[in-house]
Amino acid sequence: MKEILAKIAEVDYYVRWYSGQHDLGIWPSRQVGGSSDFETISEYELGDSPRSINWSATARTGGHQILKNTRLTETNLAVFLLVDLSQSMDFGTVRVTKRRLAAEISAILAHAAWRCHDRVGFIGYGSDVEIQWPLRNPKDYRLLIPQKVLETRSDGNGGAGLVQALSRLPAKRSLVFLIADFQEHLEGIERALKSAALLHDVVSIVIWDPREKILPERWCIAALRDLETGRSRAIWLGWTGRKAVFQKRVEAREQGLKALFQSLCIDALWINQETDYVSEIGRLFLARRRAH
Repeated sequence: MKEILAKIAEVDYYVRWYSGQHDLGIWPSRQVGGSSDFETISEYELGDSPRSINWSATARTGGHQILKNTRLTETNLAVFLLVDLSQSMDFGTVRVTKRRLAAEISAILAHAAWRCHDRVGFIGYGSDVEIQWPLRNPKDYRLLIPQKVLETRSDGNGGAGLVQALSRLPAKRSLVFLIADFQEHLEGIERALKSAALLHDVVSIVIWDPREKILPERWCIAALRDLETGRSRAIWLGWTGRKAVFQKRVEAREQGLKALFQSLCIDALWINQETDYVSEIGRLFLARRRAH
């Protein structure tokens, strides 16, 4: 856990729907009035509202500096982390397992929610909902959520559990991070996401391992075991046509998943163990902000 906490970096998320509501801006919003609380006195910058200028503090500087009151508006943004805890997340061949990678990303997103004073909830699922934590804004969530991701393992696959996890989301619109490897059938994923994507702002983070997309180059008989079902099968890898067929299936599934996310207006990131996921998450939300 110490290694995971050492990787925590600051990222800023951006939601689409706030520009159409009463309070405008990127959270945390700093503006005067309403239910905002005084935070500190800082230097006035070009573009800030003139109403925030603290004229008394400015006069004490002799006019050399223009100072303003910085106020922090209380937010009611709900951030949910939905994490796949099925057995397939224990696969990993590069740096760490997919489960460990999901724990690292969960720690960063929980830290971002705590830093922005937003409430965060956690739902871990496999064949069913294994863990459900209510919306809170505690600092300990940065430690407890990745710890639960590493410790909790669910039997079966995450197909049925995804439907149950999404049904536990509140009726109020929320920012939902769905962290999974999406090894289920596309039809089941579509049924699960269809209703949730209409209400919530869903961001899918697809965890994958490079070995899942290629077969070994050696000619051998490989004993393969499905981590979710537990079934084993011996496959002869000497036929070159088998590798081509496997590659086409993997590419077709990935394209189908991307088309599904696009049709439901869901932003998605493909992250493996070698990806600089902090930069990828930052670029995603920067692109969302610019597009909006």
